[in-house]
Amino acid sequence: MTPLTLTMQAFGPFAGSETIDFTALGKSPLFLINGPTGAGKSSILDAICFALYGQTTGNDRDAGQMRCDQAADTLLTEVSLDFRLRDGTYRVRRVPQQERPKATGEGTTTQSAEAQLWRLTPQGKEDECLVARKVTDANSQLQALIGLDANQFRQVMVLPQGKFRELLLAESKDREKIFSQLFQTQIFQRIEERLRTQANQIERAVNDHRQHISGILAGGELESEAALAQELEVLTPQVGQARQRFEAAQQQRRSAEQRRDEALTLQRQFEARDSLAADKAHHLEQQAQITAFQSRLIHSDHAQALRPHSTALAQAQQALSTAQAEQQQATASLTTQRTSTEQAQRAFETARQRQTELPALRERHRQLGEFIHKGQQLSELEARLQTAQVAWQQADGTLKRDEVQLDSIRQQGEALSLTLERLQAEGQQLASAPAELSRHESLLTQRQELDDLTRQGRELTAQQQQATEVLNRRRSEAEQAKRHATEQEMRWHQGQAALLALTLEEGAPCPVCGSLEHPSPAVKHADIVTQTQVETARLAQEQARHALQTAERQEQQLAQQLSYNAEQTQRLSQQLGEWASQPQVELQQACEQLHRQVERRKHVEDEINQQTRARDELRRGWGALDKQLKTQRPAVEKAKEEALRLESQRDQLRQSLPEDARNPLAMRQTLVDLDNQIAELEQAWERAQQVLSTSETQQARAEEQLRGANQQVARSQQALEQAQTEWQTALQASSFESEAAFQAAQLEDSQRQDLARQVEAYQRRLAELDGALQNYHAQLAEKTPPDLAALTTLTEAAQAEEHTQLESWRALDGRLNTLQGIRQKLTAAHTAQAELEAQYRVWGTLSEVANGRTGNRISLQRFVLGVLLDDVLIQASERLVRMSRGRYQLVRREDPSKGNKASGLELDVADTYTGKSRSVATLSGGESFMAALALALGLSDVVQAYAGGIQLDALFIDEGFGSLDQDALDQAIAMLSELQMGGRMIGVISHVSELKEQMPVRVEVRASRQGSTVEVKGSLTI
Repeated sequence: MTPLTLTMQAFGPFAGSETIDFTALGKSPLFLINGPTGAGKSSILDAICFALYGQTTGNDRDAGQMRCDQAADTLLTEVSLDFRLRDGTYRVRRVPQQERPKATGEGTTTQSAEAQLWRLTPQGKEDECLVARKVTDANSQLQALIGLDANQFRQVMVLPQGKFRELLLAESKDREKIFSQLFQTQIFQRIEERLRTQANQIERAVNDHRQHISGILAGGELESEAALAQELEVLTPQVGQARQRFEAAQQQRRSAEQRRDEALTLQRQFEARDSLAADKAHHLEQQAQITAFQSRLIHSDHAQALRPHSTALAQAQQALSTAQAEQQQATASLTTQRTSTEQAQRAFETARQRQTELPALRERHRQLGEFIHKGQQLSELEARLQTAQVAWQQADGTLKRDEVQLDSIRQQGEALSLTLERLQAEGQQLASAPAELSRHESLLTQRQELDDLTRQGRELTAQQQQATEVLNRRRSEAEQAKRHATEQEMRWHQGQAALLALTLEEGAPCPVCGSLEHPSPAVKHADIVTQTQVETARLAQEQARHALQTAERQEQQLAQQLSYNAEQTQRLSQQLGEWASQPQVELQQACEQLHRQVERRKHVEDEINQQTRARDELRRGWGALDKQLKTQRPAVEKAKEEALRLESQRDQLRQSLPEDARNPLAMRQTLVDLDNQIAELEQAWERAQQVLSTSETQQARAEEQLRGANQQVARSQQALEQAQTEWQTALQASSFESEAAFQAAQLEDSQRQDLARQVEAYQRRLAELDGALQNYHAQLAEKTPPDLAALTTLTEAAQAEEHTQLESWRALDGRLNTLQGIRQKLTAAHTAQAELEAQYRVWGTLSEVANGRTGNRISLQRFVLGVLLDDVLIQASERLVRMSRGRYQLVRREDPSKGNKASGLELDVADTYTGKSRSVATLSGGESFMAALALALGLSDVVQAYAGGIQLDALFIDEGFGSLDQDALDQAIAMLSELQMGGRMIGVISHVSELKEQMPVRVEVRASRQGSTVEVKGSLTI
């Protein structure tokens, strides 16, 4: 980042508008910012930092406190900075919150803070607006462009007054933040987090599998896997024995059921034989009735031969009755028809008399037609008049309504304008809600992570306490095993001496000492220790030692995890600030409140858009309606004239009609009635003629029908007499004594068929019963009825025994299947457990190494940054050696920090006078300034060389040169000159007079009662 132009207005000590054109200082200048104390030299750096970040360099002065007291009330405090970054040019303008006079009236109002960011064209004109007003948007956009936050900018590109030692004395974690941002090494931190997350997941999975194995055993009510194996060994033969007992009981049940079923079948056969015998006896009771049916069938056959003569007689009687009925009907019809003919004759005479009224009725019909025609004309005129009047009224009403609507649109437009002003003011107040919501959501996520870390810390503390107890117990067991092994070995040696003493003989030399005398040989004790017992004790000692080492590793691992947990907890607490101590629900409520504000902001924006569209729509409606009114007024006048003309024509036609003929509906009804009367008279005359002719014809036809009926009666009487003679002759020749006997013997065809079926069914059923009885008598000839109750009791007992054995077998087999399933689950769980533990040995080791939990506690990112820091220190030491006349070099501390404190980026200074390294905090003021300056310049070189995305094209140094002697000052100026020749802008603030001679290019700051001013002096260096 290279400043191009800085404009300060009413800022700090500058009462007016002061502009510094850095391009006038030359390309990559080395310049001095000079002026008396309090003139505003440091305020220039404050203005640059405020323009970029909204903060001053010291961070102890709020931006709102930077307003100049000598500035005019109407002049806003603001800072504008044009700067070049990589291939782009930008302009940022900031206005801090301040009080300003009201635009109207007296008093002041609060001017809200605002910021704008533009991308500039090569000609320096504003091109694209990146941020329109919002301060938070400008902060995030600028920090993303530059790659540094405000604190990092003050430590790397600006060395403020009294702050130049911050980067030099920063702790490892602070220097890690700065370097990771400068060199873009966040990928290594993500690798650390990924390894840590993966290791934690695998570790949790291992613990879950252990709990899963315990749960499997608990589900089977087993204490251990040994208990599972023991129960399986006992249960397997029991299941086989129970199955054999069940199969034996099942076979006994089947045999008992077979005997019971056979007895039941025999019992049913005896019952069937008895039932058939009873059915046959009941069937024979119908014998008399069947005999009577057979007799009736014989008599019916005899009567069947006389039926033709009987039928002929009945038909003759029926024909005579029919002819007599037709004769009576013809006589009655003739009488009725004669009466109808007389009535028709009278109606004919009446119709002929009414025919004389028709001429007068037709004349009246013609007059009514003329009146109706004029009445129709009058009705049409009245309808047209009514239509014209309605059109006039509608046009006039529409005109008035549109005039009212036009006034309503004007009032709505005024109301919408007021609503838009209110919504826009509310939208400005809610403008920062999304950024605040994002920040608070990030804080909430960190707070949840902090709570998880706190909970995990408590769990780790408890686990560490348990591990410590186990470690103490293992240490005690190891010491006890060691003592026992030592005692066993000593007792074994004593036993060997006793055994050797048994072989000593008087006068024979001792194989150990060679003495011929043996005054006190070793005594053999009863409990001599063998070599096997010694080896067993040694093996127990070795096992105890291994168990102790395992416990120590476990306790150390938990201590490292607890240390890392504390480090992460402290990191999150620092990031959370005051929210770390507040209840999480308050942060959630703050997020919810911001969510509502964001939703309200969206709603306000939508409503603003909606109200704007409504206002535009109203404006369009007002223009269209005003244009429409201008065309409506002439149309209303024309409609009024048409209505008055039609009203005059109607009055003239109404006067030409009689009073009683002015109602067209009444006249039309009268004409209809007259038409009906004329039509009725004509139809009555025609109907009377037709009725008279029809009646005379029907009377002649009735007389002819009566003559035919009389003749038919005579013929029917003759046929009846002949049929009676033939019937008597046939009856006397038959076997029947009388006509009554004949009638009694007759049967209908259906009766004959029914009686025949009954006789046949009786005989067929009797034959079936005889055959079945003979069959059962043959089957049961030598058998007796069984004892069914006893067999049923035996069967039920066998079934109960089978059920008991089945339940016993099922219970044992179910338990066996359960245990076998548990064994399979345990096998699978152990396999998965082994795989997870193998994974954890890889991922856990990688995570511990990458996150700095082993050895020197240097994380992966810190290791990479340490390599980069070594490069920075090489460059810095070259300059520091020159400035300190070969005495000092900056080196990275190799020894790890004490306790659990992370290390790897601490700085020491190597003193060639003493040959030792010591902390940079031990340097004097001038020495510290030289070291800080060398470090800043070395950092600038390395960052540029690595091209990590951050460009350090400018460096500003505020004071510190006064602490250097002349030689160190010359060396410092020479190094700054070398840096300038490398293409960088160097700005120095100092009161040292020697610097004026060595830096001809200066920015002079002058102080006065009216405020300070700036001026660029000196020759340009191209």
